[in-house]
Amino acid sequence: FRVTQFAGNYGWTISPDGSRLAIGLNTQEGDDIWVKPLPRGPATRVTFNADPESRPRWTPDGRSVTFVSDAGLRLRRADGTGRDSLLVPGPLDEGLFSPDGRWVVFRRGATSAASGGRDIFGLRLGVDSAPVPLLATPYDEMAMSLSPDGRWMAYQSDESGRIEVFIRPFPNTSDQKVQVSNAGGTGPVWARNGRELFYLRDDGTMMAVPLTGDPLLRLGEPQQLFRIPEELSYLEARFFSPWDVGPDGRFIMARSVDVAAGAGSPLVVVENWFEEIKAKTKPR
Repeated sequence: FRVTQFAGNYGWTISPDGSRLAIGLNTQEGDDIWVKPLPRGPATRVTFNADPESRPRWTPDGRSVTFVSDAGLRLRRADGTGRDSLLVPGPLDEGLFSPDGRWVVFRRGATSAASGGRDIFGLRLGVDSAPVPLLATPYDEMAMSLSPDGRWMAYQSDESGRIEVFIRPFPNTSDQKVQVSNAGGTGPVWARNGRELFYLRDDGTMMAVPLTGDPLLRLGEPQQLFRIPEELSYLEARFFSPWDVGPDGRFIMARSVDVAAGAGSPLVVVENWFEEIKAKTKPR
């Protein structure tokens, strides 16, 4: 799947059943949300608003996608029918439903590239009259990801002086804090079975950390999965996880190609990419 215009957003998310990919794409029509069947099939445009839309996430039932727009966090059926619903008004930068559908979790505060002010909030639709601060500190908390059972929230923070990955209980985030990475870490994403957390180390190595514990979380020995090749190193994971992992363990990423000076930079979804990498790369 090739896009001949460089995309300003790298939001890629696989549906709960692994059959579809929701994408934030920039085309000649603007920034919109598209949905593509996997492994084959045409990409279908889902949003048609004049304002830009980006960073899609699937609802737990796989019927709709949430996305960020100038108006706030919106919801739209994945087949493009019906109208958008505004879930959370006002400026925000990423958002998603909890696995049980009770919470909407979102991040605000990206007024500039400077550190500080990016915070994570939650809202129970029909219950809370105002957003509930989940992580609001003088530092940046971002790229949140909820475990499949909804008990844990992974995120990245610059509280140590560089960005690292952490996990806290959800929604009671003050009950425990576990640091997952210790050599820089971005883009946390949960395995679909909830027993591993993936993240990208600063040296470009994708890591997998086994997780156990009840009620307190414990980390197993981190494992190196593969190194990100150069054509994938252009992905910006500083504020948002620009990849996803399907139920079968397949990683989906965007690949920049033809990056010669002044040339356009198509984006490619490499299907069965994980199997290809495993065949060519040995952990070290």
